[in-house]
Amino acid sequence: MLINCHTHTMRSHDSSADPFKICRSAVEAGLGGIVFTDHCDCEFHELCDFNRLFVSARQDFLSVNAKYNGMLRLFFGIELGDPLFAPSFANRIMKEHDFDTVLLSVHAVRYSGVTEPFSQIDFSFKDDAFIHGYLEQYFNDVLLTVRRFDFDILCHLTVPLRYLILKYRKKVDLTMYSGLIDNILDELIQRDKCLEINTSALKYPGGFLMPDENIIDRYISRGGSRFSIGSDAHSPNDIAAGLDAAVKLLLKKNVKSLCCYKNRQRLEYSIV
Repeated sequence: MLINCHTHTMRSHDSSADPFKICRSAVEAGLGGIVFTDHCDCEFHELCDFNRLFVSARQDFLSVNAKYNGMLRLFFGIELGDPLFAPSFANRIMKEHDFDTVLLSVHAVRYSGVTEPFSQIDFSFKDDAFIHGYLEQYFNDVLLTVRRFDFDILCHLTVPLRYLILKYRKKVDLTMYSGLIDNILDELIQRDKCLEINTSALKYPGGFLMPDENIIDRYISRGGSRFSIGSDAHSPNDIAAGLDAAVKLLLKKNVKSLCCYKNRQRLEYSIV
């Protein structure tokens, strides 16, 4: 029974999902567990009281856990986004809350005067040179973030492509960033961290896993063996979306188990 390690509730700025409805959908979908990983985008730490937000998120978690105990394995987590923007804050928020699971992500980079999250950038009028430079900076920032911060799972490694390719129909050649991506994979392996297979882009026409099969192959060939799966659900309807596709691919690669985290300790469960 699969564990979805990446979900969002109404405590995230871009979701209105009731955690009770998320759990009900997870049970109906036959999931074995879910991790609540609401956003903490450090770029905006002066605009949002994240400490108060996660106090409320913890209360939500305890309430749903009391109801669904025995039906689902539930975990309390965080998606720590863009800690390079505020390293001291990022380290502090981690110490102030007892998270089971810490996802690490990059949603914004500082490139050519642009600092807003890439989900808010209109790439329609950006030329190839800008996009290449932006992606190069993105992967550099991911590498630095993986090296500098404490976390359990690196999520949606290639997430800018969800916008560049699926929304703006830009052509992107990831081989231009192979060296940087391999450095990220090596760092994950060296630090014994987990690589997420994120399924959120599969729901769009022409959608894909993040990262794709090529990068998964390279991770495995370099000695990587730690995987988690996440639908990145922002609504109950998406709680299990695409997870079977991720598992099917991993089984083809002879991956027989997946990871989740309780009290920041890795647990592995069989998928065969």
